[in-house]
Amino acid sequence: MNCMTNAVRSISTAAGLILLGSSAIAESAMHPIVGSWASGETVESCDTAPITHFMSDGVVTVFLQKDGELHSIGAWSATKTQLTMTHNDFPLEADGVSNKPVTLEISELDEMRFVTRNSEGAERSRVRCNDIKITMGDSHTHD
Repeated sequence: MNCMTNAVRSISTAAGLILLGSSAIAESAMHPIVGSWASGETVESCDTAPITHFMSDGVVTVFLQKDGELHSIGAWSATKTQLTMTHNDFPLEADGVSNKPVTLEISELDEMRFVTRNSEGAERSRVRCNDIKITMGDSHTHD
């Protein structure tokens, strides 16, 4: 009977962890930062400016343009007032050691505008790009 009880406990614990992981993913997908943001003030920037793509699993990528080269990759997390992210430029080092995280103050964040300030006080404005697909050029498009 003890083996059966332990097996049921193990299954229950595993199911609970899976549910916790699923809800964390669902919550992070609802985070207002998740998505594509172009450097700039207007949605026209989505066609010409660098794109920072914040993914719900904590990965961040920067493309030179929506159909341009991948510039960097890293990880991100945020509170209501701070964005922390790593910025690993290409070419990547073979050792796999990420750059130190950078923390930025979030000075504005709504559905379409995202403004951060670095430790020197310089601000960076981003605009949300809702209707784009990031392709990295023709060689990376798939039908």
